[in-house]
Amino acid sequence: MFVLRSVRFVSLMASALALGVLLAPSGCAADDDEQEAATGAATSALQAGSQGGLTDGMLDTEGGLAPDPELAAQTVAERPLRGLHPAGCATKTREGNVVTLALDGCSGRFGKVTLHGSLRATFTRVGSDLHVAVAASEDLTANEHPMSYAAEADVRYEGAQRFVTWHGESTGTSKRGKAFTRTNDLLIVADVATRCATLDGVSKGSIGRFTVDMTIEGFHSCEGSCPSAGLARAAVRGPRGKEHSLEVSFDGTDQAKVKGFRGRSFDLSLDCDAADVAE
Repeated sequence: MFVLRSVRFVSLMASALALGVLLAPSGCAADDDEQEAATGAATSALQAGSQGGLTDGMLDTEGGLAPDPELAAQTVAERPLRGLHPAGCATKTREGNVVTLALDGCSGRFGKVTLHGSLRATFTRVGSDLHVAVAASEDLTANEHPMSYAAEADVRYEGAQRFVTWHGESTGTSKRGKAFTRTNDLLIVADVATRCATLDGVSKGSIGRFTVDMTIEGFHSCEGSCPSAGLARAAVRGPRGKEHSLEVSFDGTDQAKVKGFRGRSFDLSLDCDAADVAE
């Protein structure tokens, strides 16, 4: 469901990446942090481009014109929830052109962010485009700390193609008690006939005294298969200006190629149908 996947994108950048990139100086602990940061970057790219996330429901309606806002809301509301634990922690309801997602102790893959509260998506028409505004409830919390979240998306419909411009902003506190801010900007082109999408995006923000930025470039994926192209870059800068960076590339196989913080290269196994990194 697109509302949730956007929050998961924010959460992964603010927790999994930042948590992993505040590096130990050497040894196994650093290797574990590097692996976790790479997993966060890969999973974020997979989920941002997943047909089961942004491009399902909101985009997957018949016809080449933007749907009626109530129809779009109904399509999103009827999509089954995926990737949330424990089972039954989230529920969706619809009233007219508004879909509300209630979260009661929900976590994603990493289990590092537990959400309580609700998100509400309002669908409207702006000219010939579909517009979606997402707002968090005042009582939204992440790991028992207050969290704010808001996003705007505009969708242009041209035949079987959907062109999405997405902007999201969030503030909160990480599981380790560090204040974070984050903005996310995505450009997505999805084809509902081929069930494929391309994506470019930027995620920028800070956690504590560190800045944590990520870019996704040339990401291309089709439903039920591994991404055929794309590069995810993550960079962390400390208060003294020192930077650590990491790259994850995709080539159509179920192994993502990682260039780590200290130049070390390794592979990550992907569960591409689930839009996740395999255990």
